[in-house]
Amino acid sequence: MSSSEDNNNTMSVIYRPVEKHEQQQAIDLWYSVFTTQKGFFERYFDPQASPNYQEGDTLGAWINEKLVSAIHIRRLHIRSRDDNTEYLCGAIANVATLEEHRKHGYSRHLLRMAITKMEQSEQFDLSVLGTGRPNHYSVLGWEQISLPSPISIEWSHFNSPGDNHHQWYSVNDILSSNSQVLLDIHSNKPRTYQFNRSPATMFQHWTGWNWNKENAIVYLLRDAQQGYIVITKSDNVNDVYVSEWRASNVDMEKKLFRLAANEIRRRQPQIKTIRFHTVPQYMTLEELEEWAGTVCVSKNDHTMMRNIRLSNEILEKIKAAYLSGHATFWTGDYF
Repeated sequence: MSSSEDNNNTMSVIYRPVEKHEQQQAIDLWYSVFTTQKGFFERYFDPQASPNYQEGDTLGAWINEKLVSAIHIRRLHIRSRDDNTEYLCGAIANVATLEEHRKHGYSRHLLRMAITKMEQSEQFDLSVLGTGRPNHYSVLGWEQISLPSPISIEWSHFNSPGDNHHQWYSVNDILSSNSQVLLDIHSNKPRTYQFNRSPATMFQHWTGWNWNKENAIVYLLRDAQQGYIVITKSDNVNDVYVSEWRASNVDMEKKLFRLAANEIRRRQPQIKTIRFHTVPQYMTLEELEEWAGTVCVSKNDHTMMRNIRLSNEILEKIKAAYLSGHATFWTGDYF
């Protein structure tokens, strides 16, 4: 799959997949455009971090044999809790063009190539992406999905400081000893739809990496209770955030919420409002407000979704789950 065209400056542009020996060029391009920690982009090609990657999933625009624009299709599976069906999702990532080559339509051409690739493969079911520039993608069929995220609770019943004797783990500590346990809980206590994080190496390289980057701490409920909750930026009074949780039932969810709220208050005594990534797994907003305190729901419009080959019925069902918060894209799944 390749094509060529002349741009307005009469330079010949070649559009084609990035081959294996050219992957470092794509990595270098992404680092030159995006500010992020070292090691971030290498994961897209690492077989342990990205076991579903196939050569050709990165598409590039070349001028005079120089890679000037690139995008990546990350293969992720969204699993349905109701019937255990998995849908292959093309997560569009790393849409980048060198500054001196922007506003020539290179990335949009690559996006069209990505759509064609996903449609012709007869493997992909839908595509998602995250962006602050929705107009760049909406003209090609991606649709904004307004997620209920985050929610803020004016917490009404903090414990006294002496009551907080619970073991929270750093990400490195919890992954070194309980990585598979966390993965199993995530898989066995699912929301309506969720990304499949298996195998454990992929979970560690992506979710673990994202948690580490955000200085997260984790609390784990073991044995029959089965659950965990994650606080990111725990020492930053302005950004501290309950970014993810899993629970076996409503009582365990309440227990985890209470533990997280009290730990945040212990670290930041001035805080009265606790932010959670999305709505509860088991409680309605009305039940949450009655139990915990006044709830304020914000909206996040950065997620976009595009159908590839799903029936309208299934697509609308998936969209409705995300719109309601019964399904969500966790920060740990950032692609």
